Amino acid sequence: MEKFNHILKLIIRIGIGAFFIVSAILKLLGLEHFELYIYSFKLFNLTLSGIIARAIIASEILVGILLIIKVRYRETWWFTLLMLVGFSLLLVYVILFRNDSNCHCMGELVEIKPSISLIKNLVAIALMFFIRNEEDYHFRGRVIALVVSFLAALVPPFVLFPIDNVYNAFSKPEIYDEASLHALMQDSVMLDVKIDEGSYIVGIVSSGCDFCRTSCLKMSEIAANNELDSTRILYWIWGDSISIQQFPAETQTEAFKFVTISPISAIRITNSFPLYLFFKDGEVIKTANLKQLTEKEIKNHLQ
Repeated sequence: MEKFNHILKLIIRIGIGAFFIVSAILKLLGLEHFELYIYSFKLFNLTLSGIIARAIIASEILVGILLIIKVRYRETWWFTLLMLVGFSLLLVYVILFRNDSNCHCMGELVEIKPSISLIKNLVAIALMFFIRNEEDYHFRGRVIALVVSFLAALVPPFVLFPIDNVYNAFSKPEIYDEASLHALMQDSVMLDVKIDEGSYIVGIVSSGCDFCRTSCLKMSEIAANNELDSTRILYWIWGDSISIQQFPAETQTEAFKFVTISPISAIRITNSFPLYLFFKDGEVIKTANLKQLTEKEIKNHLQ
């Protein structure tokens, strides 16, 4: 019986650790969506939301590794329990006061309802008490293993997937063809587009582009959180007719004006989508891609 309990605890401990690591990886693969989910609570600005998202991912990787290798086990056990309790309290709030179909606990690729995730956490908390009285593994190189664990937790979210401000410090402005843009502005499809006076942001997007969809969600959240004038944000979209019709609802951009343009016109202007053009009195003064869309610059331009 003692041997059975030992094997069962081993399976539970490794299983919980592996689950945390998988959860962190899935969040990392849909990092922009996870950032926006945190941002949607309207507690933090977009930059801080990005830092918090990465800190959560790093914490999950770290506790996952430390649970598996049993280094600093007592501290890891308490930290894991506090994480699970904290996540559970947040899920209770989401269930009571929000209507989220996905809590992003497993990222964007695996949708989990908040109620299901809460049950998962409660089961995990119960299992944590079953493996509470475990002892550290004692082996040579424990300090090295601890350092490597911290590096494995911090490098992916903060170095391989840096926050937008860090990325933008090393990125170049998006290039576009001014002549092609001018030609499109003279086209009949632009008769109702009035951006000659004042500040506007125009996004050139493809209805089949995942990066374009994410950028639209980002713009929509920024506009809503900062109460920006939706008439000053426009989209020029190209793609097949069905996906174009579905695009505003799927990207929460129903409040913005859309103009359908031809693929040829779009590709002549740029071969990199999405492309955002910051207009001031009819002139482009700045360009941006998904990562270069920052809350501060959008606010400064439109307010």
